[in-house]
Amino acid sequence: MKYCSTLIAVKNMEHSLRFYKDLFHQEVTLDLGWNKTLDCGLVLQEHFDELAGFQADTMKYHSNTMELYFETEDFDAFITLLDQYPDVERLHEPKTFPWLQRGIRIFDPDGHLIEVSESMYCVACRQFAQGKNVEETARLTQHPVNVVQTWFEKYQRSSISVCGTDCSTCYCYGSMCSGCNTCEGNVFHCSGVCSIYQCVVHEKNMKDCGECCKAPCDIWRATRDPKFSDEEFEQNIAGRMQTLKGLT
Repeated sequence: MKYCSTLIAVKNMEHSLRFYKDLFHQEVTLDLGWNKTLDCGLVLQEHFDELAGFQADTMKYHSNTMELYFETEDFDAFITLLDQYPDVERLHEPKTFPWLQRGIRIFDPDGHLIEVSESMYCVACRQFAQGKNVEETARLTQHPVNVVQTWFEKYQRSSISVCGTDCSTCYCYGSMCSGCNTCEGNVFHCSGVCSIYQCVVHEKNMKDCGECCKAPCDIWRATRDPKFSDEEFEQNIAGRMQTLKGLT
């Protein structure tokens, strides 16, 4: 036995599809006419009363007895998008819940309640960036310590490039560059993909140079930052290798 999907009854398929496409970037993956499956697995069903054998006047929309839950990594961007659709009914405006997560609840065209909140990983990252440790973050977000520990380990890796450089320490980070991992090696100071990123990710299918027995290799030396003296460069290499060892 396995759970397959959630089906919701809709009155106007075209209207509902436009809503989920515009606000949630959903496309139809299976079109069965009155029944359409979206990318996320949600199924929209038109004429559900006929299909299930209900009397039409027993169909209760806007029942407020369940919600569809979506998470986003950029909550502010979603609110900006939502503001472009003033006809969308809101249960409440954006607010911060006791576990520090920001969210909003809205209704789809048929009155189905939808919550859109930022991911709890994003919430935890804000705490880590403010200097909170795992235990403090677990208490503030009301989540188990082992879950928050996993988030912290991911957070630690998020700004560390495949060569062990901490992108967050670069003056370009967050303005000119989003970091090697985010831009997938297409950093602004390279013509194309960084040769180290190309070797590690695309050619050797590794997560970082720490998995390679040749590191630090000739590619590292060929991509040396010219501002380093010989002594500074060797210190830089040693520091990057130490960082990579700490990630294993």
